[in-house]
Amino acid sequence: MAEHLYTYIDPPSKRHLDKACGLLADGKVICYPTGTSWAFGCDASSSKGLDKLHLLNPMHPKEKSLSLICNSISMASNVGNIDHQLYRILKKIWPGPYTVIVKRNRTLPRQIKDKRPVVGIRIPDNPLVIALVEKYGHPLATTSVPLSAEGAPYKMGFEIFDKFSHALDLLLDLGEELPGTETTVVDFSDGFPDVVRVGAGDVKIFG
Repeated sequence: MAEHLYTYIDPPSKRHLDKACGLLADGKVICYPTGTSWAFGCDASSSKGLDKLHLLNPMHPKEKSLSLICNSISMASNVGNIDHQLYRILKKIWPGPYTVIVKRNRTLPRQIKDKRPVVGIRIPDNPLVIALVEKYGHPLATTSVPLSAEGAPYKMGFEIFDKFSHALDLLLDLGEELPGTETTVVDFSDGFPDVVRVGAGDVKIFG
């Protein structure tokens, strides 16, 4: 059964981050706030963790890649191809409610269990997740927490804990309510912005 850990930021708790990183390194799955909604995540190179993510969110098709959460554009460039033009755009939208699809870096299959030609990347506007990924040093494979039986998003951590604690290993909680909105997804894999899904991020920035 999961531990529901109320934590804090500014500065983050080193002890709490160490605990989360230890679980991630052991192939465990944790839940965290991403600024727009709650998400499940694991080490992107862990087969055990990835299998558990799919069990927690069976609505996410296995043929569809999981997004990777990074803490910086520098880390993102290690998993995806980011040229100077795209870098300028990403500087404007990250951290923020955008998932960007790009062609994968050639070394990516050695880093994660996915050989697809493109990869989705996020840098959320949430200091807890940024601190966690920075501490861990590797991208996290992530998927949104599925909607409730009533079709509504979970907004508070205790709601997720009540529903998913039997399958989770840790829930990191800042005690804040989240809007439960989706990210805006933009595909840059062909060299230009193609808005795949309109979510919390403003699409006007892409022209």
